[in-house]
Amino acid sequence: MFTHWLKVYSVPFAISIVGAGMYSTPAHAGICELADAGRDTGWSITFDDAQVSNCVFTGNPGDGRNKGTLSLTLKFVDLNPIAVHFVQEAAAAEDSFGLRITWNLTLDNQFQLLRGIRGRAFDENQVLDDDDNEFVADIHPGFAHFHQDGTFNAGPFVGAPDCDCESDRDFRVRGPEPGAFAPGTTGTVSGLGVHQIEETGQQRDFTVEVEPLRAEVAPNANQ
Repeated sequence: MFTHWLKVYSVPFAISIVGAGMYSTPAHAGICELADAGRDTGWSITFDDAQVSNCVFTGNPGDGRNKGTLSLTLKFVDLNPIAVHFVQEAAAAEDSFGLRITWNLTLDNQFQLLRGIRGRAFDENQVLDDDDNEFVADIHPGFAHFHQDGTFNAGPFVGAPDCDCESDRDFRVRGPEPGAFAPGTTGTVSGLGVHQIEETGQQRDFTVEVEPLRAEVAPNANQ
């Protein structure tokens, strides 16, 4: 499931790095470190590997704010959201711009006709303000949030204009009715920016839940 340069940990280690937060490790636990030979973000993700697969992180070399691209495959089989838990592996040594990556999601639709997806960031950490951390700003709030990167593409949701997400806790990629993403097919939504500022002495984490948005099908006139 993972490329050869990604570190894959055992389930006990996955549980230990999650800590005592509200997130519980899934029954089929997978873990993927967000690092490669060019860049180490200092973060990992955990997930249910029955729902999430093909984890690939490609780092951006150098010290730019966007540290790389994370690609995942999400398998939708019902309306339940799919959770991906982001975990900072150690407390930050100093304040920093933090985890800032581009997220590409390949969607495996094994459910029904879909109009779009919605993602929500659940962040139970202290909300930082600009008195706490120099990197906090209106466009970069002190909680886990999303941006629309220049590579944004709505993929199977034809006609979706954007991710309706800039600097917010959630995103929505929605095409016009009727939905265009048919069951039994795959498609990739690309260019979703994910950001969490790091605070000295804190080991921060957050969970993103991605849910499918069903197409609104008009009632059959003959029924």
